[in-house]
Amino acid sequence: MLIFLVFSFTFLYFFFTFVFMRKKLFDDLPKSLKLNSGTWLHIFPDSGEGYRLYDPLEGKEMGRILFDETGNWIYDGDSLGVEEQEEAAGAISGYQKEMDELFNSLKR
Repeated sequence: MLIFLVFSFTFLYFFFTFVFMRKKLFDDLPKSLKLNSGTWLHIFPDSGEGYRLYDPLEGKEMGRILFDETGNWIYDGDSLGVEEQEEAAGAISGYQKEMDELFNSLKR
């Protein structure tokens, strides 16, 4: 009987930990982005209204992209060029997908 209770407690502990951490495990994964310059970025949601940019190959922080209520963005850092900043902000805000779809529709 004691073994059953220990197993039940262990299983329930694991189950509830998984349920409560599900958002962290699946929803908050960093997005990966390869810029046209060949630089890889991981995009992490930052506390507040911004996103941290991290280069996993170099192992360094590349700055942050901050957004306001109207969707305007500003780059806080000095590692990326203007084109790279626009590409990262576009990937975060989602307009990059719309631009790719428009470009593909024009090709047809």
